[in-house]
Amino acid sequence: MTPTINADRLWQSIMDIARIGPTPEGGSNRMALTPEDAAARALFLEWCKALGLAFTQDAIGNMFLRRDGTDPAAHAVAFGSHLDTVPTGGRFDGVFGVLAGLEVMRTLHEAGIRTRAPLELVNWTNEEGSRFRPAMMGSRVHAGDMSLEAALAITDDHGVSVAQALRDSGQAGGLTPAPRGWAWWLEAHIEQGPVMEASNSDIGIVTGTMHARYFQLTVTGEPSHVGPTAMDRRRDSLAATAEVILAVERIAHEAEPRGRASATWIENFPNARGNVANITRLHCDVRHEVAARAIEMEAALRTALDAIAGRRQVRIEVDLYATFGPVLFDQTLCNVLRRKAEDRQLSVRDMTAAAGHDSVLVAKLCPSAMLFVPSVDGITHNPKEYSTPEQLARGAQVLLDAIVELAG
Repeated sequence: MTPTINADRLWQSIMDIARIGPTPEGGSNRMALTPEDAAARALFLEWCKALGLAFTQDAIGNMFLRRDGTDPAAHAVAFGSHLDTVPTGGRFDGVFGVLAGLEVMRTLHEAGIRTRAPLELVNWTNEEGSRFRPAMMGSRVHAGDMSLEAALAITDDHGVSVAQALRDSGQAGGLTPAPRGWAWWLEAHIEQGPVMEASNSDIGIVTGTMHARYFQLTVTGEPSHVGPTAMDRRRDSLAATAEVILAVERIAHEAEPRGRASATWIENFPNARGNVANITRLHCDVRHEVAARAIEMEAALRTALDAIAGRRQVRIEVDLYATFGPVLFDQTLCNVLRRKAEDRQLSVRDMTAAAGHDSVLVAKLCPSAMLFVPSVDGITHNPKEYSTPEQLARGAQVLLDAIVELAG
């Protein structure tokens, strides 16, 4: 058997990162390329350098920590996730995958085990997409799904560009983003849902992902005074957007149990108490396990938008700004994870990931897979997000066992 990971050390590392960007409710707020994100990265890098890991960073801020193998010609086994959070995040989403990878490195270092193939631990930039759209930005640029120039030009809600945020946070590396020739990619993550807990499963083997389509809608009406303007003469962009939000929710309900849709962000102009709103922007998405059904959901959304625009006498522009999936993860890797979990007498279930993950982009470059650990009550993107120390330790152990086999 491979060495046993230090469960207490893994838990303490997660709690140490959670001290950076704490929220009053006990969660985490470390949006991408903020001072809080930079501080978490610095602590992570300090831990990695104590192990003698070689550090490189690319121009979009992705961090790569490498442990050499005995065979200089071997392609690396890579693993990791992300340290950034949503504004009202918990302590485990993304962070677990990075620090489980760090615990793999620490355990091998302590045991004096050197693998044949190199190992590479990754922290991806702006996975969440909360500050800069789209999500999974670092892995998108790495995989060639988005150009570096396009990513650097994107701005947040305050007009700060990705390029400026990289400079301000000291996270702009010298490497040109590009595939690194990995042999395998693995990502450990909390489930972010209730399925594993309900089925009393220890390890989730993620066999694939949903297909998701992300939109920014711009609803344009006409500015007017809230007092003198009669109701039948108004072209109220905010009222029209309210209908759009309900239409998104209706489409989601009609697509369950295998589909989802959400309206998540809104911006309103002039946002003045005496004005009928005339420009409202909304972000929404549709997703489904079957790509064709997600496309049908988009069609239903566009039909609803046309009807609302006609009835409300507004213009609705649709920008499909990002998609991901569906992805089928590598069956060989899934089998390795499944076998390693069963070797530890852990209960296993196959799963489809409903959320976006960096592995979706990496899967285009090399054989890839993910493993899940349970989320208590299925709560995520919430300060109440929680996985027990035992659940996290089981996932990290399966990750280590798989990496040792794959790296020789």
